[in-house]
Amino acid sequence: MRLLLAENDPVLGATIKQNLSHRAYIVDWAMNGTEAWIYLENQRVSYTLVILSWTLPRVSGLELCQWMRHQHQTLP
Repeated sequence: MRLLLAENDPVLGATIKQNLSHRAYIVDWAMNGTEAWIYLENQRVSYTLVILSWTLPRVSGLELCQWMRHQHQTLP
């Protein structure tokens, strides 16, 4: 399974990514909302789950979630 992690705290993000990777997940990590948006718009990558921090810089996690729902994405 491929996951998108959007977390701007470098320690927390690294810890989450490491733990998920050790459980055989493929994790793409974005450190701001713009980078996460680019990952989500990439049509060649299909995510099973998106983990969003609400306090992302540039574009908030809430804005990303709203955009995903507006695009009819049903990702959990």
